[in-house]
Amino acid sequence: MSDTENPAARGKIGEQIYAQVNALVGAEEITRTQAFQRIAEERGSRAGTVAANYYRIARIKDGGRSSRPRGRKAAARTADTDAVIARATESINELTALVRSQRRELDRLSEKVAQIDKLRALLAN
Repeated sequence: MSDTENPAARGKIGEQIYAQVNALVGAEEITRTQAFQRIAEERGSRAGTVAANYYRIARIKDGGRSSRPRGRKAAARTADTDAVIARATESINELTALVRSQRRELDRLSEKVAQIDKLRALLAN
C-alpha cells in the first residue's frame, strides 16, 4: 500500500521529508534546494512538492510563525478590489455604448441597402 493510500502514513510524509532534508543538509553539507531535488527524485515527485512539505512542517515547529509577513492588509486588498471593479464597470459601460452605436450604424446601413435594392428593382423594370 502506498503512502497516499494509507491515511496514517499520509500524515507522516511531511515529518519524514523534514527529517530527510535536515539529515542531508547536515551530513552532506548540501543546500536545502539540492536536498529537495534529491528527495523528489527518490520519491518520484517534484522538488516543489518536497519543499512545500518541508516548509509546512518547519512553520509548525516554529510555532506557526513565519519569518516574513505574508499577504497584504485587508484594507489594501479591498481598495485594490474596489479599483478593479470600478475599472471593469467603466469598461463595460464603454463597451455597451460602442455596441449600441454599432447597432444604430447597422440599422442605418440596412435601411440604405433596402433603398438601393428598391432602386435596382425600379431600374430593372
